[in-house]
Amino acid sequence: MAGVSSLGLGSGIDIRSIVDGLVAAERQPQEFLLTKQESDIQAKLSSYGVFKSSLSSFRASLAGLRDAGKFDALQAKSSDSDVVSASVSSNADIGRFNLESKQLAQAQSLVSAGFADAQATVGTGTLTIKFGTTDYDSVSDTYNGFSQNAEQGTLTLSLDATNNTLTGMRDAINEAKAGVNASIIYDGSAYRLVLASEQTGAANSMQISVDDPSLAQFEFNATATNMEQTQVAQDAILSVNGLDVTNETNTFNDTLKGVTLDLAQAKPGQAINLDITRSTGGVVEALQGFVESYNELVASVNDLSAYDPASQSGSALLGDATLRGGMSQIRSVMGSLVSGLEGTSIRTLVDLGVTTQADGSLKLDSGKLTDALASDPDGVAAVFTQIGRPSNDSVSFFSNSDDTPTGKYSVNVTQAATQALLSGVNNSVSSLIVNAGVNDTFKIKVDGVLSSDITLTAGSYASGDELAKEIQAQINGNENIRSKDAKVSVSYDSANNRMLIASQSFGSKSTVEITQSNASDLGLAAAVGTTGSDVAGTIGGIDADGEGQYLTATNGLKLFVEGGVSGNLGAVDFSRGLMEKLDAVLGGLLDSDGALTAKTKGLQKSLESIDDERLKLEDKIAQYEERLLSRFNAMDALLGQIQSTGSFLSQQLATLPYNNLAKNK
Repeated sequence: MAGVSSLGLGSGIDIRSIVDGLVAAERQPQEFLLTKQESDIQAKLSSYGVFKSSLSSFRASLAGLRDAGKFDALQAKSSDSDVVSASVSSNADIGRFNLESKQLAQAQSLVSAGFADAQATVGTGTLTIKFGTTDYDSVSDTYNGFSQNAEQGTLTLSLDATNNTLTGMRDAINEAKAGVNASIIYDGSAYRLVLASEQTGAANSMQISVDDPSLAQFEFNATATNMEQTQVAQDAILSVNGLDVTNETNTFNDTLKGVTLDLAQAKPGQAINLDITRSTGGVVEALQGFVESYNELVASVNDLSAYDPASQSGSALLGDATLRGGMSQIRSVMGSLVSGLEGTSIRTLVDLGVTTQADGSLKLDSGKLTDALASDPDGVAAVFTQIGRPSNDSVSFFSNSDDTPTGKYSVNVTQAATQALLSGVNNSVSSLIVNAGVNDTFKIKVDGVLSSDITLTAGSYASGDELAKEIQAQINGNENIRSKDAKVSVSYDSANNRMLIASQSFGSKSTVEITQSNASDLGLAAAVGTTGSDVAGTIGGIDADGEGQYLTATNGLKLFVEGGVSGNLGAVDFSRGLMEKLDAVLGGLLDSDGALTAKTKGLQKSLESIDDERLKLEDKIAQYEERLLSRFNAMDALLGQIQSTGSFLSQQLATLPYNNLAKNK
């Protein structure tokens, strides 16, 4: 029993070391398992992050191929852009044109006689400025005539004690914002008022009339030319293939279809070549970027799912179903035939020079793509983006909805869009003379916009056409009408001796109504015109909704139809292209409710579960440790008791007679 000793209270055994060892042995395999699970999940989360980043970069590359306008883009090159520069839209004609910039457009400028100072009194009364074509010889100071421009408004300016100074007159003209810029120039000896038309062109010169002799120094008309013309209003002149073309501004928009020409200098006699060619660089660059981005995605996926035979270990996403499924969907779309292009020569990426290599990457044959763009740019666009291709020039594709199916849609217009028209009563124009305060005022409502009082310029008009120009100019120049972008066309119907006023908008919101008038003898009696009609018809054989010139199918296909056109207008081929399908697949992976988001959320929950398991393990280990300590302490106490009993027995045995006799021997 002497061998049963204790370093502690009873047994002498190092209980703490034994318990710590047993606890560590119990903890280690479970902790290792949790740590490995955590490490694997973290690796997957990191790999999914890389996958998402690669997918996002690939998704961004789709944007360059979703713009339909890029595929039929043209480019213009001038041999001397310092003289004539050019820009083009997609409907321009390809070819070479010979140009010559003969004359620049300029605005008329008139200068008054000199005044002693800028605050000099100028008189009172009404000053009227009209815009039109002036026949004036400045050398002989001969004013031969003036023809009003009906597209321009008329400025009627009242000068009284509040503004009848040179400065006040300048400010009043500028505040009216009626197409005239006024300034005061000191020429070294006197102050002069300078009036310049805001618009260039021969038809935008100024005729200035006054109703009071005190303002006579500002007249410039057939009666008096007291203002000095320092710059004549003139049109720009451009020769195109030997044909002279004139224009009010230095920008020619309609001379060549789809081409805008800007004249910067006049260079008579200098020949300039303009080449209009197809621009393929943008599409080639965008598709090359798409191919490169896809190849980067493939390389990234290969790394994320690789297997190393040497170490016999795989990457974090080796065999991952989400990764494999996502890439399978992407490859399926990219290799598919575009719905709606059946029967055409360009239907797939392969037709555009995009082929798959042995390693799964893509390669672009830019020559094949360029050839396809040259032969059928709309067909190339249809492979990539949603597009509607009308067969009739009177129909334009405007938009579609998410519910619009691909396919060919016939277009039949049963009612052309029309404009509102107010037709005067036959023989209602009994006078061509406008008398101030007698028959010069009316109000009109155009497209629901009510004008303020419109006052015609007093005078005798040479013809019904001249009076119609004045009426149109005053209506379109009215602030209320102009501010709402409403506009009318006014013409004189000589056969029936009446005025015709038409809104320039189309559809059921197009209205014209003269609400008040004292000018019935001018053909302007109060009356309500005929409201315009919305376009009506069918798309794909089904009744469509018409609004103005827009016809919309129940499935969301929206078309623009030229006004006045009706009947069978061919068909529109609508296709969505690969980019929309690819974007949908990528969205299914990347969006907030996508597969990758769901996957990463699941992994995050697994990490949280591991944290919970660690807490449970700590509780379990603590309980295990407590049990061990309890048992070892009990054993220690028992050994202490045994040791105590042994000592007692030894003492008792020592007192027995046998033991004493043995000692005495």
